[in-house]
Amino acid sequence: MDAVIALYSHQNSPRFRWAAKVFFTCAMRVKLVHYNDKESWEKAPGLKVNYCPAECEGSFHISPQGLLWEKEISEQEFYTTDWEGMPIFCQRSIGDLPFDPLAATFYLSSRYEEYLPFIPDSHGRFPAKESFAFANTFLERPLINEWALTVGKLLFGESFELSAHYTHHTTIDIDNLFAYKGKGALRTMGALMKDLSKLNFRRLNERLSVLLGIRRDPFDTFRKQRNWNKKYQVKTTYFMLFSEFGPNDRNVSPYSTDAAVRLRDIADWANVAIHPSYASNGDEKRIATERDSLQEVIRRPIKQSRQHYLKLRTPYTQRTLVDLGITDEHSMGYAELAGFRASIAVPFTFYDVEMDVELPLVLHPFAFMDTTYYLYGEQSAQKAKAEVLKWPSIHKRVGGNMISIWHNRTFAQTEPSTEGWVDLYKAYLDEAEV
Repeated sequence: MDAVIALYSHQNSPRFRWAAKVFFTCAMRVKLVHYNDKESWEKAPGLKVNYCPAECEGSFHISPQGLLWEKEISEQEFYTTDWEGMPIFCQRSIGDLPFDPLAATFYLSSRYEEYLPFIPDSHGRFPAKESFAFANTFLERPLINEWALTVGKLLFGESFELSAHYTHHTTIDIDNLFAYKGKGALRTMGALMKDLSKLNFRRLNERLSVLLGIRRDPFDTFRKQRNWNKKYQVKTTYFMLFSEFGPNDRNVSPYSTDAAVRLRDIADWANVAIHPSYASNGDEKRIATERDSLQEVIRRPIKQSRQHYLKLRTPYTQRTLVDLGITDEHSMGYAELAGFRASIAVPFTFYDVEMDVELPLVLHPFAFMDTTYYLYGEQSAQKAKAEVLKWPSIHKRVGGNMISIWHNRTFAQTEPSTEGWVDLYKAYLDEAEV
């Protein structure tokens, strides 16, 4: 639908302009034109939406709640009620809607609550259970998209739909490119000695067979992934951990020839991005070194990233990435629970609430991660199947960008927890097909 919203407000602010863009342009997929002059607005083409306290005849009225005119960051006392089967907050007693969707969108998608004091988890992350969405039982709903679809029907009629905008993008984190190869002499010798000391002759034999070139490394499942994704014509991005060895960064050596050969091969048929290390969090110089080293190996510029362990500390992580020239960030989600951290299922730009400015960084929210189910939730593939397969239909209804996170080691199925996940991935691709 070639629709245009002519949005009027006698007030203006960076928060208002950004929130309106996220709601109308990103979620509702309509063209938006702002007006602060009432006379110009009245003569303008498009469906007229009035964002003022007073009504204007012949326009759709949204009564402002006030959050978008504030400049400080303060604790917000919100509660939810039900409207059209959806939770709403920022309620209003006048207007054509019982709430202010722009203020509510700003609160959720800017991650306003992450600027306020909270108790971090063991990795310094904002916990899912601390969120307003979890507390009000809508974490698993792309609520902003649902609001946009319902409001769109009120504005343009019941024929208004968003499903045609649905896209699917699978992403794979490479925390460990190989199980045995490319680890360097000291780590390899230590691993061999450990196998011997524990009398783990099965692993010792497997390790030696890989190192001697007799068999393929079990984590090297990339050709299979290419064939699966090619069959469904799925856009794929790999996020590569390319750092020095550390307690939480146990990937192959960035100096490994085997790693370089495999990464160049992957970069020929998929997008390769940086997975900034656990140790680099908050260290701009270290992230730059990792990114530059990976660029040198794959011989391509890198503009996308996802934090290892999803160590996202808003707004400092995002500011660092912008300073490094990263344009697209893919950490907007939780490790321990599936769902929508920003309550939205489409890409949107980052808004720094502290600086009150929109930054040139596009955030790509994901819905779930494989390890959320089999590590955090300790669920088998069979038990997790219904949960995993429900996400595409949720996205299709609201025209979302279906993004999931998988790990190359998952497809190796070398551990009891990963058994059956290859078949589940294929079933997921079938369900998520455009």
